Amino acid sequence: MQSLAERIEHFPDPRALIFDLDGTLVDTKANNRRALFATFATQGVRAEDMPSAPEGTGFVDWCALLVAEGLLSPDVSVPALQEICEKETLRTIREVRPIEAVAEFARWAERRFPLAIATGSSLAIVDPLLAATGLRRLFDVVVTRDQVANGKPAPDLFLRAAELLDVPPARCVVLEDTQVGLDAASRAGMSAMDVRPYR
Repeated sequence: MQSLAERIEHFPDPRALIFDLDGTLVDTKANNRRALFATFATQGVRAEDMPSAPEGTGFVDWCALLVAEGLLSPDVSVPALQEICEKETLRTIREVRPIEAVAEFARWAERRFPLAIATGSSLAIVDPLLAATGLRRLFDVVVTRDQVANGKPAPDLFLRAAELLDVPPARCVVLEDTQVGLDAASRAGMSAMDVRPYR
């Protein structure tokens, strides 16, 4: 299998790289799942009753799904639940580790390209997570879900990152680990690399 550094050479004239965070740069799956279950348990939703959802589904979309399934009251305060989820996530954030192949590529790439993170997570989670993993210094720009109108699969996060980097979307390459994220990159008019084989 080609390395990520070898694969980037196949793209015509890339000027910037935009990384997803959860599942791409850092392995947060177990941490996020535990926090999600603990949060919805406060509303009487049991883990075994949770429906399936595409990987990369954001918190607001999870709430909408649970309301649609009749598991969550439509009157629930999503911001209040999100605050609970953030606190649950932060309790074990120091246990999260980088996905080494992708983190190593980011270390290589930061000497060659402007780099951004575009994530569906909130700033309240992202700042401590990047501090805990030591990755923040690699990135020129960090765009979080609370900075745009729409999360993935809408292109907003990636377009905002390109705007802040001052690089045309067509010259950006996105690194992602979910179909939702890859769809968002495509809608932004960007090329993308699926990093799932490198986890």
